[in-house]
Amino acid sequence: MEFLGQPFGIQNTSEGWLVTWNDAVLHGPKGAPDESVSFTVLLPRRADLTIAEVQTYALKRAAELLQHMIQAKTTPGQ
Repeated sequence: MEFLGQPFGIQNTSEGWLVTWNDAVLHGPKGAPDESVSFTVLLPRRADLTIAEVQTYALKRAAELLQHMIQAKTTPGQ
């Protein structure tokens, strides 16, 4: 998957940075637009993070949150 790039927003909070991608387009194997996603994740505040690191961390964190929600819905008693 390619990096999502811009547009994105960063909000500075006491816990870290809230990074929001609105309607970020994911491209399929042939390069055509496949899907559009919007998500917000909390990133640790570090001055030396590159944009590539922010994007990678945000995507991984969004996937973790989605997996957590799927597991909660498929686990009996939750």
